[in-house]
Amino acid sequence: MTFLYSAEADLNGGSRRTLARRCKSGELIRLRQGVYIPAAEWLNLPPWERDRIRLAAAAPPGQTCRVLIQQSAAAMWGIPTIGSLSEIMLLAQGETHGRCRGDLRWAERRLLEPATSIDGVPVTSRAQTVLDMAAYLPFERAVPAMYHVLRPDRSRGLPALALDNLRDLAQGLPSQAKRIRALHVIDFANPRSESPGESYSRALLHRHGFAVPELQHEFTTPAGRFRTDFFWQDQALVGEFDGAVKYGASKYGSVKDGPAPTIQVPSREALLREKRREDAIRATGVGFVRWTWADVLRPPQDPEGLAQILTRAGLPRARRRQ
Repeated sequence: MTFLYSAEADLNGGSRRTLARRCKSGELIRLRQGVYIPAAEWLNLPPWERDRIRLAAAAPPGQTCRVLIQQSAAAMWGIPTIGSLSEIMLLAQGETHGRCRGDLRWAERRLLEPATSIDGVPVTSRAQTVLDMAAYLPFERAVPAMYHVLRPDRSRGLPALALDNLRDLAQGLPSQAKRIRALHVIDFANPRSESPGESYSRALLHRHGFAVPELQHEFTTPAGRFRTDFFWQDQALVGEFDGAVKYGASKYGSVKDGPAPTIQVPSREALLREKRREDAIRATGVGFVRWTWADVLRPPQDPEGLAQILTRAGLPRARRRQ
């Protein structure tokens, strides 16, 4: 990716005004003060790659005082984030703790492992990143990140992280409360979940006290064998997070301006295949309930939220809501 810096333009005989004019004409995109990118390159990027580019522009190579942490580091690692990435989080060094400047926020974190870099951009390690998310973010936002690192990331050639190592590192978090929060996420995360949406849904089920489901239960039908996201045997109920994952037509990543991952609309053929799959599973005598990102992100009291959808489907709560 080609960054153009106004400071370098001055040194190379150009001018800041020239960059500003090119930006005004639409030839360049201004990522932040003094940092531009060719519009043609930017417009060809999917949203999750734009996030990475925007983060890289905030912590360019050579800026050793800017180490990305938490959700910002997660986006660079390809770890799922649920929520806006409008705020860029940096490791506080010296007296920068609590400092904010524009979209930059410096926060103090105890390093459990040495910081590293991705494409020259300083970041916390994968383990540090997910442990910080577990310690400082709401439970349901931390679980998808933790589930992700418990599986090999084959697209990036990264191995799964070991549970025992994560538990050991969590002991170095700065308070007992944060250690307990992180261990809760570690122990709850399950690599059998197959998408961030499934992990987020499962965390909400736990938070709201619903019966514990079986993950990836397989049904054998005359039309074939099919796996389901969630299955409650006592209620003969199947639950499906409808994120287009089973159609092979989605791409999960963080979104700059909103909480839901970017997904592609499945084709008509894919929808027909899914309808036949659902009909075959229903024919075994079970009920079927679906939900989407819009449903899981609504408040629990919302009639269209996940909690109310499952209650109407007859799923009991095993305990009081946390």
